[in-house]
Amino acid sequence: MYNLMIVLTSIFFMANPLIIDFGQNKNANWFSVNDTVMGGRSQGNVSYSENSLVFKGSVSFENNGGFASARSSFGSYDLSEYETVTVRYKSDGQSLSLNLDYYRAWWYPNYKATLPATDGEWQSVTIALADLKEYRVGRATGNKISKSQLEQIIRLGLMTNDKKEGPFQAEIDFVKFN
Repeated sequence: MYNLMIVLTSIFFMANPLIIDFGQNKNANWFSVNDTVMGGRSQGNVSYSENSLVFKGSVSFENNGGFASARSSFGSYDLSEYETVTVRYKSDGQSLSLNLDYYRAWWYPNYKATLPATDGEWQSVTIALADLKEYRVGRATGNKISKSQLEQIIRLGLMTNDKKEGPFQAEIDFVKFN
């Protein structure tokens, strides 16, 4: 009886999933930020199809470039009650990273997980939030995200991840935190 009460209590207090469904919310206010902010020449654009966020462009290493990204507006995301994040997407040309920003300044650490290239096929990837790795100016620090940092995420994003030149395209159906 005692174990059943613990299970029922746990289920009752579990957070509802947080779902960013790009098919339902075409006004999600995501935008591109590319290496042009630092003089690079990469191009990435965000648009919306009937069912997804579309992020496409081309990565260039010219003038010390090398990335394109799609980002949400700054906000307040308390993700500390969630254990996993699932992303349903398809991509061609490059793998992506799912980024969680804890700071506004780009040179401070952020946290990310890799979304492998799918060769244009839809797939869902589920990642344990505790496994998100800390990066500072594109370099891994060896640290992982903490519960207190998950409580204070200010922006979500996607970024080209392969550090290779050329075209890319990705469509994201949803991002769901459980």
